Amino acid sequence: MRLVYTPIIAFAFLLSSCGKDSNAETKQSGAIHFEFTHRAGADSLIFDNSFYTNAAGNEYRVSYLKYFISGICLYANGKMMYESKARPTSINGKYLEYNSKLEQNIPVGKYDSISFSMGIIPEYNIHDAFELNYNDLGMYWPIDLGGGYHFMKFEGHWKDGDDFGTFAFHLGNNDNLLTVGFPFVQQIEGNITNNITVVMDVNEWFATPYLYDLTKEDGYTMGNGSQMQILVNNGHNVFSILH
Repeated sequence: MRLVYTPIIAFAFLLSSCGKDSNAETKQSGAIHFEFTHRAGADSLIFDNSFYTNAAGNEYRVSYLKYFISGICLYANGKMMYESKARPTSINGKYLEYNSKLEQNIPVGKYDSISFSMGIIPEYNIHDAFELNYNDLGMYWPIDLGGGYHFMKFEGHWKDGDDFGTFAFHLGNNDNLLTVGFPFVQQIEGNITNNITVVMDVNEWFATPYLYDLTKEDGYTMGNGSQMQILVNNGHNVFSILH
C-alpha cells in the first residue's frame, strides 16, 4: 500500500467496554493510538493556497476543516464487543495544535473490525451536553435547527471563471450521523499500543455516489436535509485506515 505523507493529527483513544462485567476494570488493558491525516486525492491537503480538482472538474481550495469523532467500537465475529462512551473528540484539520488527546482503557482481546462515527452520537448531541473548548465554540448547531453540535464544517472556495465561488459543507442533526467501518484484525495485548492512521480524502465529499458539481449546486448545506444527506452518502467513501 502506498503511504501518503501528510500533516498528521494524533490522539490516543483507548476504547472502553460497553459490557457490564464488574471485573472488567481488573483485566489487563491495551491501547489503540489513532492518527488523523487529510489529503485531496493523491495530494497532501494544504489549506488556503493550494487548489485541487474534484470529480466534477471544479478547482477548489480548502480554508477550514473541523469535525468530531465519537462512538468508536470494536467487533469480533459480527458482534460488537466494546464501545467507547467517551465524549466526542474534535479534529481540526488546519490547526493541529488545537486537537485534544483522549485516553481510555480497554481489556485485552482479539478483534476483527472497527467502526467510528464522524459526528456526535445521540447521547451527546444535545445542546450543552458537553463543554466545548474555546477553539470549538463555533461548533454549536443552532437551536432553531434542532440544537446540539456541528458534526463537520468543511469550507472553501472554487474557481468560477475569473471569479471565485464559496462552499460551506456543514453537517449536523442525529439523522446525519456518519458511521463507517473497516476490517481490523488485531490482538489487543496488555500494555501494548496499537497504531491506526485514519485518512480523510476530501475529494470524496464531491464524488460518489453523488457527483457534487459546485457550478450546479448551492454549496451551502446547513439546514438543508437533502444536501446534508448527499454528504452522508458520499461520506462513506471519504475515510480509509492504515494499520
